[in-house]
Amino acid sequence: MIQYNIFPEGKKRIVTFSYDDGRCDEPLVELFNRYNVKATFHLNGSEMDEEELLEKRKLYSKHEISCHTARHGWPSRMPLQSVVGEVLTNRLMLEKMALYPVVGMSYPSGSYSEAVIEAMKASGIVYSRTIKNTMGFELPDNFMEWHPTCHHNQALKLCDGFIRDLDSQWRGSLFYIWGHSHEFKTEDDWNMMTLILEKLSGNNKIWYATNYEIYRYINAQRSLVISADENVFYNPSSTDVWVEKDKALIIHIPAGKTVTI
Repeated sequence: MIQYNIFPEGKKRIVTFSYDDGRCDEPLVELFNRYNVKATFHLNGSEMDEEELLEKRKLYSKHEISCHTARHGWPSRMPLQSVVGEVLTNRLMLEKMALYPVVGMSYPSGSYSEAVIEAMKASGIVYSRTIKNTMGFELPDNFMEWHPTCHHNQALKLCDGFIRDLDSQWRGSLFYIWGHSHEFKTEDDWNMMTLILEKLSGNNKIWYATNYEIYRYINAQRSLVISADENVFYNPSSTDVWVEKDKALIIHIPAGKTVTI
């Protein structure tokens, strides 16, 4: 029996953070860097001068830059041509900042529909986060409707249980926390986030990843070609993956390689 519950270096859990709007991100980025966790920052906008681009590139260098549309409209209320225009305009600016393809998204105000999803995909988006909190730890079946675990205001009460059950086969794999940097207004707000990071960071059983890193890894894992007797594994992707066999053996399948056990 093969299970896809193993992540880079044989880890069994993932923690990711996702923050929208790009307002007041500097203190939060500093805090994330201090605790060596990774986040995805979904930014609005269409124009920045070269100095601003360089500043933002440096700020987010240890994290992921992702889309949030150019002007933060409600995609489900727009004609699809406007959705495409908002995404492509946003991507063009962000890719000048990031210097890599920007293919992630979070839906502004959580607004989307099936038609919006198709327009996003046509604009080059491969995953998008909603604001529908599951309060659980499951990976998404559909990355274009990626529901997070919870807003950061709800995260602290879930941390102890997540850490306690790191080795449990009954617990889901992904703790996904989202929010907005501009929501941190008081010392209590920052103390709460610091406590969340103290509980979740620095654990060698957890993979700390950006949204795109998770998307890329899971898709590579799901693309494995496995023999009928589950002893031969071919990885056609450019990403190393790991799987678990019979709830005991962890198998590493390097990118582009075939592994026989």
